[in-house]
Amino acid sequence: MTLTQARITPSKVNANSRDEDLMLAYQQQHPQAFDYLYQRYRQPLFSYLMRVFNDQSLAEDVYQDIWLTLIKQRQQYQLTGSFRSYLFCLAHTRVMDMWRRQGRLSLEHSWSLEEHDTTACAWYEPEAQLAQWHLAQRLAHCLQQLPDEQRLIMLLRLELDTGLSQLAQQLNIAFETLKSRFRYAQAKIQRCLGE
Repeated sequence: MTLTQARITPSKVNANSRDEDLMLAYQQQHPQAFDYLYQRYRQPLFSYLMRVFNDQSLAEDVYQDIWLTLIKQRQQYQLTGSFRSYLFCLAHTRVMDMWRRQGRLSLEHSWSLEEHDTTACAWYEPEAQLAQWHLAQRLAHCLQQLPDEQRLIMLLRLELDTGLSQLAQQLNIAFETLKSRFRYAQAKIQRCLGE
């Protein structure tokens, strides 16, 4: 029996369960599984949003929207990639939606779950958190100096373990455009950090 076919009982769900098992359990109406996922990802997800927006109120609004989206679309989750990737894909789409509503992005640069199947979120593979956050304050400052589109590409590249061509495909952006944004962002951050 594969994991996707297995029924997960409440007794098998605990704080040490794998993310993917917890999400499958949540699909099967085990609310405690959601609680474990929320506890595990509330800080990393909110930190990501704070780095993107540098505005606590806006980050909180998008943060709540991401969790509500996860709740509403839990039946669409498929075990084709990591849960972390799926969650950060939801985050990306909500960031893009927010920027589009604010007029910071044109429609051609936006990407929404309403326009794409949520299984696309499974393509993301998360990268381990930066090994040390001793440069976190300086890096956060440098990231905030970037234009929105460059900052978003750089943050996603830092969060996810995927090549630029895959990232361009996932975000529905021309590869050369994404590569150029990434290169400019990288150069600006290096100058800002004095490296």
